[in-house]
Parts: sequence; structure tokens; C-alpha cells
Amino acid sequence: MNWREWQRRQEVMELGGHFVSYVDWGKGPPVVLLHGIPTWSYLWSGLARALAASRRVLVPDLLGYGFSDRRDRFDRSVTRQAEVLDAWMERLGVVDAAVVGHDVGGGVAQQLAVRYPRRVSRLCLMDSVCYDAWPLALMSQLGTPGLSRKLSPERMTKLLRLGLKKKGFVKAQSAELLEGLLAPYATEVGWVSLSRNAVALNTNQTQELALKLGHLAVPTLVMWGAEDGLLPAKYGERLVWDIPGARWTQVPDAGHFVMWDSPHTVAMELFGFIEGASPVHHAQVRTVAEELWGTEAPVA
Repeated sequence: MNWREWQRRQEVMELGGHFVSYVDWGKGPPVVLLHGIPTWSYLWSGLARALAASRRVLVPDLLGYGFSDRRDRFDRSVTRQAEVLDAWMERLGVVDAAVVGHDVGGGVAQQLAVRYPRRVSRLCLMDSVCYDAWPLALMSQLGTPGLSRKLSPERMTKLLRLGLKKKGFVKAQSAELLEGLLAPYATEVGWVSLSRNAVALNTNQTQELALKLGHLAVPTLVMWGAEDGLLPAKYGERLVWDIPGARWTQVPDAGHFVMWDSPHTVAMELFGFIEGASPVHHAQVRTVAEELWGTEAPVA
């Protein structure tokens, strides 16, 4: 499915003076898929198709991203995104869902699970921002004051494309996919909005969760690409240490965009987890964390 076909699937909901674009696909217990930066919901197009065979798959563009509201001068932080998701799920009549978050979407998922625990029946964090591991250099540069006035959308899209490829973006995938993921930001409105999204990246909003993760009572899977060059696996292992009963899965030969590098493996792991077939082995994960940080839990 190309990005234009995905966009045609999107519906639009008005929420408190803003609007959210999203895909609502399939029937069954709901699954919410959250993207990061600099992507949009199209990131999940392949996995969404597979999940929709037995699940209701809900895939929003976060505020300021993709084809959701990209007007200027509103809060785009992960905390605000979680508030919007809570209201969005309420309007959809979704009491709770399995929530899967990648990159910044993982930060939003953490905020949602901590602040609105009733909304999250299962939590999967995929190569997720966390603690003080972000924002990354490339995204920090996007938020440089005045940069959106100095560089054209075409120039910035080219730099983003080169930067992501350098970090091992979707090694086995086509240039068409990369172009589709960056398509909403190839206009002046899109580029300015992406710059504002980058400004909103705030490590404090995941650091503040460090001591709260230990109170989560939701089944959790932390999935990481073994070759993630953006967010090292040690951060995923720390999440597993901090979230009670969390399960750790590292995907071989996959980088940061694990759902595209190893789609079959990710789909099978996620299906097993959300169907409740995957056992929790927290003791094994603790051994991994002990090897990394010693006998004591890492300091937040």
C-alpha cells in the first residue's frame, strides 16, 4: 500500500479546537498504534493490515504530524499527545486497547499508561524514547530556532532522507517507502509543523515517569531492534527492569524501524503478546539488566 492509499483510508475527528486524522481498520478487540518523529501513521501500514484480520486497528497521526492538525501555536508535547489520545478514544467509544508505541510514540504510550491506566489493556514499547535517551541529534537540529525559514521543504526533506538512511533506516525497503513516510513534511506547512514538533521534544516528560513505571500493572512487552543505531538496547533493558513483569524481546538484524526491517518477526511477537499467549519471564530480564548495571536497579 502506498502512502496515498493509506491517506485515503484516514478519517478525521475534531477534538477541542484541533483535528486528528486516523485509520480505523478491522473488527475485534482494539489495538492503537503510535508513530514517532519524523514519521506518521503510514509507518504502521504493513503491520496494520496483518492485525486488522482479527483486531480493530486504530492508527492516529499525532497532533502536528502527518495529516492531523498542523497549524501553529499549540502544545505538541508527549504529555499533551496522551491527553488528546484519551479524548480521542473516548469519542470512539474505546474503553481500553492494546497500545503499541514506537520512538516518540513510545513516550506518548508511557504517558498514557501512567496517567490514564484504564485506557491501556496491554502495552508494547518498540524502540521507544525513554528516560534521558532523547531527543536525538538529528531531531534536536530540526528544532533550531529559525531553521524552517532558512531551509526549503525540499532541502530539509533531502537532509532527513540522508540522515535516516545513515542510521540504517529500513535496510531492505524501497525508496518509495521512505518518500511516503516523509511526504506530509515536503510542503512548507508540513516542514514548519515538523520543526515545531522537534521543539516540543522534552526529555523531562519521560524522566518524570522513571519512578512511576514501577507502579504500572499492565502486561508489557519491550521490543528492540538489535542494531538500533539511534536508541541503544540498554534503554529498553532498563524499561524492562523498571516495569513490573515486563517481557524483553530483541529482534536480530533489525534497526530502529524494526517493524519494517523484520516485519514477520515483529508481527508474530506482537500477535502472541496481544492475544495473551506470551508468558512473562521477568526473572530472565532481571539477569540481563544486572549484567548491564550491576546488582542494583539503575538510578532514574
